[in-house]
Formats: sequence, structure tokens, C-alpha cells
Amino acid sequence: MENKIYSMIGLCMKAGKLAYGSDMCEEKIKFSKVKKLIVSKDASNNTKEKFKSLCEGKTKLVEFGKTEKISHCIGKSNKVVIGIMDDGFSKKIEEMIEESYKGANDWWEKLKYMN
Repeated sequence: MENKIYSMIGLCMKAGKLAYGSDMCEEKIKFSKVKKLIVSKDASNNTKEKFKSLCEGKTKLVEFGKTEKISHCIGKSNKVVIGIMDDGFSKKIEEMIEESYKGANDWWEKLKYMN
């Protein structure tokens, strides 16, 4: 299921509905363009806290995946933060993430919503 999530993120990128990297995501959040922000699990605590405060009251933040895999699926390198700017993609990716962890004993830990 995880591979399908990365494929959906790649499709979102091809559709032009994805912001990537700290600077671009920060700008899009300020203009309320981001529907869901995904921060990789291996991002630094400073990055997680920065985006948690930026997203507060504006958009939903979810911690998912690894930097290497996220970067690969969007054709970039070293991207720890991506912003989904489309309602449809946002909802579908959230459903897929929830589905991938259903039944796991620690799925709430794996699917860590930060706000």
C-alpha cells in the first residue's frame, strides 16, 4: 500500500498540484494554497516544529514516509516537506495513508497527525 501512496504523490506532482521543499511550502501555506502538508518521518525536529506552527489553523499536517522515497517519487532530491494543493488528491492520499496502517497495533503512532 505504501508504494501506491508514493505513486499517488507522484501523480499529484505531474498534475502540478504539489509544492515541495521548505521555502515553496512555506510560501504556499502563507497564501492558504496547501490542503495537506506531509513531512517525512526522518525530518529534523526543528523542521517538524517549524511547519507545525506554520500550519496551525491553516492546514492539516501529517508525518509520513522517508525523505529518500518522497524525493524519488516526485523526481527531486532531498525533499522532506511536500504540500498537496488539491482537495481531491489530499483526501485520497489521507485515506490511503489511514488504510495502510489499519490493523497495525501502533497505527496511531505510525500515522502521527501533528495538529
